[in-house]
Amino acid sequence: MVIPFTGSISNVSSALTRLQTTESHALANGISLAAAMEQPNNVVIQGGQRIIDNPLRFDYEAAFFASRALEGTNAIGTGLEMVTFLVIPLLFFIYGCATAVGDVRRRILKDRIVAQGAAQYVAAKVTTIVLVAVAAVVLAAGLSLGAAPVLRSLFLENDSHNFVYAVDEIGAGNPVAQIAFASAVAVLFGLVGLFVGLVARTMLIPCLAAGALLLLLPFAGPYDPRNILTAAAEGIFSYWGGFNPRTPFPVWTELGVLMLVAGLALVALAATAVWSRMSKFV
Repeated sequence: MVIPFTGSISNVSSALTRLQTTESHALANGISLAAAMEQPNNVVIQGGQRIIDNPLRFDYEAAFFASRALEGTNAIGTGLEMVTFLVIPLLFFIYGCATAVGDVRRRILKDRIVAQGAAQYVAAKVTTIVLVAVAAVVLAAGLSLGAAPVLRSLFLENDSHNFVYAVDEIGAGNPVAQIAFASAVAVLFGLVGLFVGLVARTMLIPCLAAGALLLLLPFAGPYDPRNILTAAAEGIFSYWGGFNPRTPFPVWTELGVLMLVAGLALVALAATAVWSRMSKFV
C-alpha cells in the first residue's frame, strides 16, 4: 500500500506545481483560469504526441483529479489499482501454489485425499483461497480508506488548491466494483497457483516462471502481459492516483468483466479435469 500512495502524493504535488506554472504563463498572456474553464478542452494524439488546445483547463482538471484520488472513497481505488495489477497476480499465485504444495511437503496429501475424497479436499482448498483473497482485498481497501486522510494531512498540508470550478467526475470508480474486481483477480491467480501446485507438486519452478512472466517479461519487450487486466478494468478504476497503465486495446467494462469470468471458468474446467483423477496418482 505504500507504493500507490507514495505515487499519488507525488502526483498531487507535481500536478499542482504544473497548474501553477501553466496559470502564470496564461496570465502573462492575458488568459485567466475563469476564461479557460469556459472553453472546451480538446486533446488530439498525432504522431505519438499529445496536442492540447486548452492547456490551462487540462492542467486544472489533472490537478483536481489527482487531489480527489486521496479524498473519500476514491482512496480505495487509489490503493487498489496498482496493487491489483502489479502485486496481487504474483502474490496470490504463490499463495495458491503454497496451499497446494503444503500437504505434499508434510507427506499427508494421499492420506487427506483418501480420507476426505478428492472433491471435498479440493473444495476446501478453493474455499480457503476465495476467503483469503476477499479478506485480503477488503483489508487493503479499509487500510486505503483510513490511510489517505492521514497521509494527506502529513505530506500535502502545504500543497493545496481551492478548486472553485466544477469538473465532470464521470470517471470516478465505484469502490464496491473495485473491491469485487480486485478480489476476482486474487481468486483467479490463487486458483491458477493451486492448480499448478497440485500438478507440479513443487513451488520453485512454477513460482520462478510466474515471476519471470509477470515481473521480467514486461521489461524484455514492448508488451506487458499484465495489461490484459488493466484493459478488463477500464471503467472500473479511475487511475487518478498517478498509475497510468497502457492497455493493449480498448475494452468495454462489461466485456472486461466477462473476460475475467471466462478466465475463472477456464481455470475451473481445467482444474476439475485433473482434480477428478487426483486420487489415482497421489
